[in-house]
Formats: sequence, structure tokens, C-alpha cells
Amino acid sequence: MKSNVIVLFLLVVLVFAGCKGKQIQNNPNDYIEVSVKMANQISPEEEKLTQLLTRYPLPFNNEKGEANQIAERILQDKKSFLADLQEVLEKDTWDSLILADKKHFLSEDYEPADLVSLTQDLAKAHSYVINRNDLSLRIPVEKALQTMAEAAKAEGITLVVSSTYRTYSYQKMIYERNVAQMGKEAADRESAAPGTSQHQLGVAIDFGSITDEYAETKAGKWLASNASKYGFSLSFPKEYEAVTGYRRECWHYRYVGEKAIAFQEKWFNDIQQYMIEFIYAWRQ
Repeated sequence: MKSNVIVLFLLVVLVFAGCKGKQIQNNPNDYIEVSVKMANQISPEEEKLTQLLTRYPLPFNNEKGEANQIAERILQDKKSFLADLQEVLEKDTWDSLILADKKHFLSEDYEPADLVSLTQDLAKAHSYVINRNDLSLRIPVEKALQTMAEAAKAEGITLVVSSTYRTYSYQKMIYERNVAQMGKEAADRESAAPGTSQHQLGVAIDFGSITDEYAETKAGKWLASNASKYGFSLSFPKEYEAVTGYRRECWHYRYVGEKAIAFQEKWFNDIQQYMIEFIYAWRQ
């Protein structure tokens, strides 16, 4: 009996040792296999990005195929792009990157809750000029305007604010007047239909004379060189009418914030419309 117990014990030891030896022998291969799987694993965000940028038609494009080139560049460095995107989205705690354009409409009753009036006293205190007493902006935009205007003033430049937030009904009046004066086709190149204007978002500013000549003024040139430093982006640049839907407007700047400006410059050829359209598509 005793001998049988000893034999049984030895068998158990041998089996355990054999299993352990096999486990040790297989571990290196198992480790390599798991490592390869982990290296090839695609995150849900990367998969979403790939699907978004490879589907046809792309959510943004122009006749030159520039958006396709942008998409290819993003797909070559998805992790870096997604890290930058995450920072931009985390920074946008106040819905500053809403898409409003010819295809994406705001409701008739859309109005930001944090509008602040641009009074003469406020403007004077922060070195900019307003040419009307019914102007208003969202609070973060007005604060950024203060900083930018003071920087411009230090260089001998005075920024004149000519147009800011517009209600749906006010934009409707402007659009219908332009259509009556120049015809719908011409009006659509430079006037937003109601519900499609960035001005209704409370984040856009028209500066100076609101004419093409503004680009050649000292203030216009200063803005072109410096506005991005303060989070302001030119909405409708030259030669991008096929992308934005509007001819060049050298006076129209939208506040997107410094983090989004850097994102726009790094990944979207510094074209606001590409970035805003992508963020809209990403959030769907």
C-alpha cells in the first residue's frame, strides 16, 4: 500500500514537471504571438478615422484634390493626428467649432447664451473701435478680441469691428437685400442665406471696410500676419471658393481658439473649412 502511494506521488510530480516544462518551452512563442497581435491592433478611433477618410465621397474636397492629399497625410500618422484632435475637442468646452455653411443650417431660433454687448466703453478700454452700437460676441471671443486689439495697438494699428453676431432674421434681411440688388447667383458668392452664416454663431467678426481693399490697409495686413496668434482664422481665403462656397473675404475672421489654429495649420493646410468639416463629420 505504501509503495503504491509513493508511485502515485512520483507520477504526479512527473506530470506536473512535464506540464511546467512544456509551459516554459511554449512561453517565448506565445509571447511573440501576443506581441504581434498587440502591435497590429487598431483602436476604435483609428478604425473610425480610416473609414471616415477613405470613404467616397470624402466629407470635404476641392477640385485640386487637396483634401485627398490631406487625408493621405493624416492616415500615415493616425496616432499623432488623433492625439492632436483629442486636445482640440477637449479644449472646445463651449461649442465653438459648430459647422454652419451652405449645406449645414442653424435653426431659426439658434442664439448663443453667452453673448456680451460691445459697448463703446468696453471697446475703448481694450483698444478696438466699434462702428455700431448693436454689436455683440460670445464672451470668449470678445476676450480674445481684447488681447488681439491691444497687441495691434501696441504696433500702431487700430482694429475696427464692423459686424459680429447676427440673428437669423437679420441675416435673412441682408441676404434678401443682396439678392434683390445683384441677383441670386452673385449674392450667393458673398452673402450667406439665413441659417448658414458664421455670424449667427457669435464667433465671427468682420473688420474694417468689409471690402476687398481692406486687404491692403495696415490693419488688414496686420490681421493677415497676426490674427492666428490669438485664435482667429480667416474663413474665406483667396482661391478657395470651391471649398468654402464664398469668394475671398479678407475682412471675415472666425474665432476657433489657439489650439484649433495649430491643428488647422498642421493637418489641414491652414484652411478652416477643411478642419471644421472634418470635426463635424467626426462628431456624427
